[in-house]
Amino acid sequence: MTVTGGFAGVHHEVVLRGDGTVRTTDRGGATVHDLTDARFTELRTLLGDPALDDVPDISTGQGAADMFQYLLRFDGRTVMTDRTSAQPALDALIDALSEFLPSD
Repeated sequence: MTVTGGFAGVHHEVVLRGDGTVRTTDRGGATVHDLTDARFTELRTLLGDPALDDVPDISTGQGAADMFQYLLRFDGRTVMTDRTSAQPALDALIDALSEFLPSD
């Protein structure tokens, strides 16, 4: 997941890796987080949610200023959202991955 935009112009990346770690990058550098087996399974389950199949590739609100843009790549797809429309499966995934982002 790549998060960009906002008033401060952030650029963060979160990558769930197959070795059970999450790698985050931002302007301050990169950090690797070791996951418990349960947390790794939880994230993989969110990524495998069949409801993600129904999420549109692009869901952004027109005229929304200073919004964060979320670009997610999973299962051979690329999805972009600013979270102005509710997508429960995608929102749950973004919320879970966002826990690894640095607080600005």
